[in-house]
Amino acid sequence: MTLINQLIEVVSKYGRSNLFTNWSLIDIARIIRNSFLIIINGYSLLVPLILIIFIVYWIKNKKWPEIVFFLSFFIPFFLTAKFWYGGLYGRYSSFVGYGLALLIALISNKKLYWLTILTILLVFIPCLIAYQQIPYPQAQRQIIKQTGFSKNNLLILSDYQRPHLTYKNALYINGDKNEQKIIEDKINQALKNKQRILISEQAITFPYWQYDGQQIHIISKGDIDKAVMKKFLQNKKLIKVASDKNCPLLSVYQIKKR
Repeated sequence: MTLINQLIEVVSKYGRSNLFTNWSLIDIARIIRNSFLIIINGYSLLVPLILIIFIVYWIKNKKWPEIVFFLSFFIPFFLTAKFWYGGLYGRYSSFVGYGLALLIALISNKKLYWLTILTILLVFIPCLIAYQQIPYPQAQRQIIKQTGFSKNNLLILSDYQRPHLTYKNALYINGDKNEQKIIEDKINQALKNKQRILISEQAITFPYWQYDGQQIHIISKGDIDKAVMKKFLQNKKLIKVASDKNCPLLSVYQIKKR
């Protein structure tokens, strides 16, 4: 998909009025935050440094064609950073990714060029190692299997887990207040009926500390004391029934009355 098609997709999804209106200081601050988080977590601290060096060099030497070229990638990225949604954010990163690759290709100094390439490779080693491990959705499925989960049980999962873990008797916490009330009522009813209820740690902490692939989602690294299930679970007993020492955030608990 080309950059133009990607931008059209975003405009169609959110509406032209939403994309180009409501530019308050809070909206601008949110865009700057989202842009910064995506670049830092997607590409490392090296990228802002490279961009600053190029921008200072271009302005100092009045390289206007290069500046226009860079803005053609960055402006769509900046605009779409106004919106944030759960899940993979590669589509956002691609706006910078293509431009960054071309910018690096323009480095004429061979030593600087290879130093930049080597640094980028080193920075991505932790990410490479993480993706050599067992996929976390698969690990979660194995942990659930350890619990002896059956069709007679009720399973509560995070909405982030929905694409990979689909069970007929599972409910997914997604932050919607109406659905939240329905799920809480079903849990209370299941407790009255002495039905076994299992809940993943991802559901307990939702929307915080949620896995997106093999990494914690950038914007979910927040205070778990503000999790949507926190208040409801305060008067419940949580008993850990299955876990994996390599994936502590994928533990599964059983909900019981106090």
